[in-house]
Amino acid sequence: MKKLLLTLLLTGASLLSFAQSTKGKISGSLYDEKKQALPFASVLLLKAQDSTLVKGGVSDIEGKFLIEQFVSSETQNQFIVSVSMVGYKKYYSPKIVISAENLEVKLSNIQLELDTKNLKEVTVTARKPFIEQQADKLVVNVEGSIVANGNTALEVLQKSPGITVDNNDNISVKGKQGVLILMDGKQTYMSQSDLANLLKSMNSDQIEKIEIVSNPSSRYDAAGKAVINIVTKKNKNFGTNGSISIGGSVSLPPFLKTGLNKELTAVETMKPGMMPKYNTSLNLNNRQGKFNTFTNLTFSDNQRFNNNAFLRDMSGQIFEQYAYRYQSNQNLSYKLGTDYYATKKTTVGVLITGNVGAWESSNPNRNITYMRKSSTAVPDSSLVTTSSNIRTWVNTTFNANLKHTFDSTGKELTADIDYSLYDNQGKERGMVSRFYQYVDKVETEYGTPLNITSNAPNKYNIFAVKADYVNPLKGGAKLEFGVKSSWVTSDNDIRFYQNGAVDKGRTNYFIYTENINAAYANFNKKLNKAFNLQAGLRVEHTHSEGKSVTLNESRERNYVKLFPSVFLTQTINKNNQLTYSYSRRIDRPGYNSLNPFIYFLDPYTYQLGNEYLMPQYSNSFELTHTYKQGFVTSVGYTVTNDYMAEVIKNAVNVPEVLEKLKKYNNIQGIDPEKITFATQENIARFENLNVNFSVPIPITKWWNSQNNISFYHNQYKGVVSDQNLSVGQWAYNFYTSQNFKLPKDLSAEISMWYNSPNVYGIMQGKAQYAVNAGLQKSLWKKKATLRLNVNDIFLTSFWSGKTNFAGVNMTLNNRWDSRMVRLSFSYKFGNQNVKNARNRSTATEAEQRRTGGN
Repeated sequence: MKKLLLTLLLTGASLLSFAQSTKGKISGSLYDEKKQALPFASVLLLKAQDSTLVKGGVSDIEGKFLIEQFVSSETQNQFIVSVSMVGYKKYYSPKIVISAENLEVKLSNIQLELDTKNLKEVTVTARKPFIEQQADKLVVNVEGSIVANGNTALEVLQKSPGITVDNNDNISVKGKQGVLILMDGKQTYMSQSDLANLLKSMNSDQIEKIEIVSNPSSRYDAAGKAVINIVTKKNKNFGTNGSISIGGSVSLPPFLKTGLNKELTAVETMKPGMMPKYNTSLNLNNRQGKFNTFTNLTFSDNQRFNNNAFLRDMSGQIFEQYAYRYQSNQNLSYKLGTDYYATKKTTVGVLITGNVGAWESSNPNRNITYMRKSSTAVPDSSLVTTSSNIRTWVNTTFNANLKHTFDSTGKELTADIDYSLYDNQGKERGMVSRFYQYVDKVETEYGTPLNITSNAPNKYNIFAVKADYVNPLKGGAKLEFGVKSSWVTSDNDIRFYQNGAVDKGRTNYFIYTENINAAYANFNKKLNKAFNLQAGLRVEHTHSEGKSVTLNESRERNYVKLFPSVFLTQTINKNNQLTYSYSRRIDRPGYNSLNPFIYFLDPYTYQLGNEYLMPQYSNSFELTHTYKQGFVTSVGYTVTNDYMAEVIKNAVNVPEVLEKLKKYNNIQGIDPEKITFATQENIARFENLNVNFSVPIPITKWWNSQNNISFYHNQYKGVVSDQNLSVGQWAYNFYTSQNFKLPKDLSAEISMWYNSPNVYGIMQGKAQYAVNAGLQKSLWKKKATLRLNVNDIFLTSFWSGKTNFAGVNMTLNNRWDSRMVRLSFSYKFGNQNVKNARNRSTATEAEQRRTGGN
């Protein structure tokens, strides 16, 4: 608690110091060697003493630029302006002093010189803050962050403001689930669970930044209430160059409950032991003449531990369950591509990305369930299930792309063709369930053990094409439109064997096909000095069919939907700006969620697909206020109809499911009427109201603070298991980060995130928080970096929740090896002169989220 208070005091101190700062404004005009206006040049405002980035901008069609509402204080009031453009020498202005008497500075006309030779450029250190609030999105700059170093992509998301990750790895933004995850602007097409596995195997060393868009425009695929775009690192340098990094860490898990002791009266504890983790990455780039060739390789080898504890009360019968999973994960991610600059206006490229890996039980997983009456603490029987399994994946995406710029006004065409192959294999090498009875505290095995093996292949073929066109118009207006088509085939032939014989009750062959055709148009225009309008409309036609070959059941869907979006920006004065936005979105069910199949977890726990699951539709409104570019406040409201949520049911209340379980669950001693199963249903109307604050604060020249807090209210109304559901709760989360620049090229970072108690559907979650710290040292003229960081110092990042609805009374606890100490080293070699490389997105960015990959 003392540590928590200290962190809050630091945040309070930073808020007080902010009041002593002022805001500046710098403007100017850019020209080329012919004294013609130079549009779309990159303009950076840097601190004079250390070249640290303050704020960036781009010159408009007339070559004019404006950088305003940046923070200036008594200790930090000297700046320089840097201007860069491909083919021109970089320009640096003289020192500029911003004070209370001189808040606005207009620079003389700046003329850039052609870069006729490959000259050695001035080295500029411009470290971005970990969190940046931009007009339409929140940006988490993972590259360079000390505390994010060595984490998985999912762990970095958990540290990001406004984002929560629950015990099932479901990701929410400002309390809203159903988030569209993009990789470099491309949809992943994976199911939630498989996407979570991919994010767990992805190291933060691969990530440059994460963009969080809470209210997306019509240009994005209509899927998802919010969009998270994970941007991977790209080499941006001329010549031959690259970087290499290596790191290792060890996690320190907590002591855990293992069940009752020999006397059956107390709870034993155990400690899983230290979990080692290793990773290494290599980036290579060669940019000569008209060709730019690049590659990235990242390998990780992780040992992990996860513990679940469940307590179920079913009509006076208590089920106390403990699950222990030791996991070994190896993953190789790769990226190989070439860009060919055919002319100054046309670039074509090819790109191959993918990952190869395996996940397996490093020790047999163990699941222990004790059964007892609610009136006694001593069990009368127990069920012990041990299992050993392995999952492998080979995922590859081939991309061909084109970018053509028609003229200097910004008129351009981009196009992509993608083909993705996902081959994921799951094998249960032995799941054995044994039933025991206790008589006079003596344990006796009862009946014949249930021995299950399985093969669960998941194969996906995804083909997509898309094109986007941007056409600037007179008067500063801009029209953009695009088209996209995608075709997805999911082929899942799951085979189960019980005691060596085919288990017909669990074996299932399911094929799913889907075609989505989409078109959109966006119009952007500055109406007057105060208002800027962007309006868009997206139309999507969906045709899908899910067919269970085993059950001889199929379901076809064919529908067309419209998705409008409107963004209106109002500049009230130089210090205040308002943005009003509206968008309509869709969330389609994951491919496996539509499979009418019962998945075996243990003899008392199952998961069931739902072929009748329908898409959910959301309408989102948001108002954002920006004050002096320092304080950002937003208020949002989202209403979702046909909300999809996971519900937990007692099998005895669903006769058709109970009969199937009785037929194929033949382990002796199991009472089928005590079985629960989880499934997804369209349960309710969901309403989300959220209020968010972002406060970046430069306290001194060596101390910067970033603070974000979100309040949200989730309300669910509907019918679950023939009972009316009406539940709602206010919740909040906050993130604070303190960054310190120390002598001798040292820097440090302390951060904390906190999620309050919350509600999702029928599940209520308890509070979570974590404190992280890191130290960084630059070596060899900043070509090398050594980092040491500790995550979840006080071991508080565990999940706990409960539900008591429709006859299901359950509490859940989930712990994992979140406390981790990590040391890493990275080194840059070759020509490090910075030039902008092309940033593109491929066509399959939306479909991969739903595949169920790893």
